[in-house]
Amino acid sequence: MRLLYFAAVFATASWLIALLLRKLVAVRQVNVIVESPERTAQVNALERALRAEGGEPDSSASDDQELS
Repeated sequence: MRLLYFAAVFATASWLIALLLRKLVAVRQVNVIVESPERTAQVNALERALRAEGGEPDSSASDDQELS
């Protein structure tokens, strides 16, 4: 009977430890930003729009003009 009791205690403790570790990993990965081609394109478009509104020349446009 003692063996069954300690097996249940051990199983419960290991389950709780695994649960806490999974929660810790999940909390750490909340702040991770996934880089995708769509997100990169959207960020680049927003940066170009902000530069155009601010009156600053677009760096890619000035590079193209310097080459020609």
